Amino acid sequence: MNITKEETGALTASLKVVVGREDYEDKVQKTLKDYQKKANMPGFRPGKVPFGMISKIYRKAIVLDEVNHLVAERLQNYIEDNQLRLIGNPLPDREKSSTLDQDDTQDFEFCFDIGLSPEFNLDISEKHAADYFIIKANDKMVDEYVTDLRKRYGTHHHDADSGEETQDIASPKDPEIEHDHEHDDHIEPAELNEEFFKMIFPGDEIKDEAAFREKIREGIERSLLRESDRHFLNTVIEKLVEETKIELPDAFIRKMLKEHEENPLTDEQIETQYDNFARSIKWQLIESKLVREHGVRVEEEEVRDVVRGYFTGNMIPQQDNPEQNERLNKVVDSVLSNREEANRLHNQLFDSKMLNFFKSNMTLNNKDINYDDFVKMITEKQQ
Repeated sequence: MNITKEETGALTASLKVVVGREDYEDKVQKTLKDYQKKANMPGFRPGKVPFGMISKIYRKAIVLDEVNHLVAERLQNYIEDNQLRLIGNPLPDREKSSTLDQDDTQDFEFCFDIGLSPEFNLDISEKHAADYFIIKANDKMVDEYVTDLRKRYGTHHHDADSGEETQDIASPKDPEIEHDHEHDDHIEPAELNEEFFKMIFPGDEIKDEAAFREKIREGIERSLLRESDRHFLNTVIEKLVEETKIELPDAFIRKMLKEHEENPLTDEQIETQYDNFARSIKWQLIESKLVREHGVRVEEEEVRDVVRGYFTGNMIPQQDNPEQNERLNKVVDSVLSNREEANRLHNQLFDSKMLNFFKSNMTLNNKDINYDDFVKMITEKQQ
């Protein structure tokens, strides 16, 4: 088998794959003989069907399968061996390629168009700054949280015809409380006193309502850091895509979108959506560069550690308990056998590493922002 590469543009090339009979014949003969051993046809004893008959019936299909397999395998090896960084996958050029219904005593030729990833500079350093919004909780959010806590730990009054029964709804011994038409139920919120403060924050010495509300505010703002991180990461990604000069093989990308196996697009759809496709491809190229040059990657064992943590919490795995570790590994294998869940965990870890990389290498302009103003800013940006 021979593979040659011909440049067809600044960022495009054509790969020609020549498959000779000698490349596939041994495998085809072996497969045909296996078919012969298993063949069961009228007029012949099992396994005694003439080889020529088996070949006449099955050879063409077997050659097709074997040639397709060889081309895919060798093409991938050629790309890896020559360290070709491609945009998308090789696209078959059917006009220049052989058809598999031809006489298989001849050589097969297959041509593929490829789009090559461009070289570009990616400068991420402290001289590059990005806004990082620290979201501040407003009084309304604190009020709602305090009200919810007071109700949750309040006293439940159960008024029935036979008298009044009072229960503390925070007690774990309480049965499930159901409301019916004969009873009048209501909750008396817990009092804002030191006993209540200690119940909510057992490790802190909180003496008054002002300190309690401040502690609540701090907790809300810690939870809002996830929104700050998400906005910062999205902002940096947009900034890099817009400001990094990346040339793309536009004609190849349009062809790739038009010939997509699962979701081919019309010319009109491609033109309407092309800018979005181009931005997406640019970000993929930037991502790949960050992985290659800065080691921003997720290893398989890191994903497995996350899943282990679901089941062990903060417990340290017992190295001297192989049976327990084996059971845990089987559980991890089971979770990660779900490709959708495995991809979700991988992407989650990758985003976290990307976020930490940008935070460590760029200058952050920390800016306080009220929660309502933050929501308004995000909404206007999306519109």
